[in-house]
Amino acid sequence: MNEKKFLKLWLSFAALLFCGIMGFNYVIDPYLLYGHHDLKGLNRIKPKAGTHSLQSKIHAAHRMAPDALIIGNSRPEMGLNPAHSYFIDHNLQAFNLGQPGSGLSVQYGYALDILRDHDIKQVLISVDFLDFVTSADSTTDPRTWPPAPSDADKRRKYHWDGTENNAYFLQSLKDRYFPLIALGTFWDSLTTVANQTPSSSNLLANGFNPAGDMRHATTHEGVKALFGQKIPQVYNSFTMRKWQTDTPGYTGSPDLSKLQFLLRYLNNHNIETKVFINPYHINYLDIIDQAGLTSEFWLWKKRLVTLVAQTNTKDTITLWDFSDPTDYIAEPILKAGRTPLKWFWEPAHYSQTLGDLMLDRMLGKPGTGPKDFGHPLTMENFARHQAAYKNKLEAYHQRDPEEYSHLTAQLPKREKD
Repeated sequence: MNEKKFLKLWLSFAALLFCGIMGFNYVIDPYLLYGHHDLKGLNRIKPKAGTHSLQSKIHAAHRMAPDALIIGNSRPEMGLNPAHSYFIDHNLQAFNLGQPGSGLSVQYGYALDILRDHDIKQVLISVDFLDFVTSADSTTDPRTWPPAPSDADKRRKYHWDGTENNAYFLQSLKDRYFPLIALGTFWDSLTTVANQTPSSSNLLANGFNPAGDMRHATTHEGVKALFGQKIPQVYNSFTMRKWQTDTPGYTGSPDLSKLQFLLRYLNNHNIETKVFINPYHINYLDIIDQAGLTSEFWLWKKRLVTLVAQTNTKDTITLWDFSDPTDYIAEPILKAGRTPLKWFWEPAHYSQTLGDLMLDRMLGKPGTGPKDFGHPLTMENFARHQAAYKNKLEAYHQRDPEEYSHLTAQLPKREKD
């Protein structure tokens, strides 16, 4: 074989291999970027999609063109199922836009992008204490607008003020087509094919994380082990700095201003909105208390109540609180073994089972769902719930002293507020 024929053959083989890899990546779609092929046993489970949700979810949401939107971080992502019976019964296509590990600029910026492009009828906004706290040495004026830009902004069609984003087109091409030719995508495609099991991490086309990997970890390591891994992380998050609700010298914070901007948009467009404070396992609430932040926790709630009251001029926005101590958030862990808890995976993340009850309470007919779990939080009832909180927390300490002692033994001693 002469040199020309060999080179031609080699180039033909390289081209076929290149096209084959592109086609394989497109069909397997490990990051949920295309949504064209859903093949059981081949690519239905997406173990690598969760690590690329910042890249893929906003495109997936535009592709679905939903009627309802779930906004927040990883807690609602694996807790609130867009396929809940309420959405099905009301013929609503819901999308879970939950963004693990992302700040409010991403959460709300992405949400506004979907809201501006689609006819959204209902919105649920998860709010999380840690997403809003600000450092005691912060000097950022909460009135500064718009928020500081980030790379994620390039994935939005619109800027905060609604004007078109010129960077979007090029970024969307990069997001969709560069992975087709990337060697890393090819390996992730192979990983996807090899891990079509219920115990794998997964992300559904509607944005929901069914937490199969959490169930697998629980059944192999045990409930106590998972809580033991998470508790120091949560405690460190609350004590790594001196946190407070308000920026020093101001009432409010930059992140509260972002929520205000989103709520004003929703109110002005008559979109039914449920803002809800996430449920936390009682260990999480105790960590807040041990970190000396219970007063700030309730000041944050007060700011939310005030913000909703000031923004809700068309009676379309409701604030719900699921963080009060109840039996639903106080499941004992010491004797749970390797059987997953009914309501929580670990202190910070609740299960779909609890998320279903939350949706029943917020969206169902009056009286639907457990009456002792979750309540609207308003200017009228705020003081009553705040006054009862400490006694409720202490009642669970008295009921399960071994559980409380187990938690406090894992934490450094600090002066509580």
